[in-house]
Amino acid sequence: MSISKTPSAEDLYTKFLKALADNKSGDWILAVFEGSPSEGMYSWCSDCVAASGDLTSFLEEYTGDVKVSQFKVGTKNEWEDDVIGPSPFRMKFPFLSDLPTAILFNGKLDVARFIAPRKEDLLYLSKRATTYEDQKASGSWNPPKGTEIPRYKPAALLNRKRRE
Repeated sequence: MSISKTPSAEDLYTKFLKALADNKSGDWILAVFEGSPSEGMYSWCSDCVAASGDLTSFLEEYTGDVKVSQFKVGTKNEWEDDVIGPSPFRMKFPFLSDLPTAILFNGKLDVARFIAPRKEDLLYLSKRATTYEDQKASGSWNPPKGTEIPRYKPAALLNRKRRE
């Protein structure tokens, strides 16, 4: 009998970063972030469970060019825990605030996002990629190159003193 280990939030975050790194500049990916399965349930996140029907329906019907990926973010304790520190998905890029969240990436650039996306929102994001491509072709949208994408240091923001 083998016992499978549930991936930690750090392992899941590393998996997300690898998937994003494998995404070539200019490629489109629609990433959906959800709470990990818990006790045989779809997710510990009630909003993720509520949105799962829309996501399933979208995945069954979608035939476009945007790659769609689901990313789990770990257990509820890992998401909310302040003892070992907040989830890397919250403290580092993509700086998630709520679950589920759908993010449209162009290469590694976060272009658009929806919190608690419904099927219509996922369709909108996938169509938005076509609109952006048309805007790039016409010169009306010039996304930053990979080296121009700003990188934030959230720890510096958290450690600054409050104004009183």
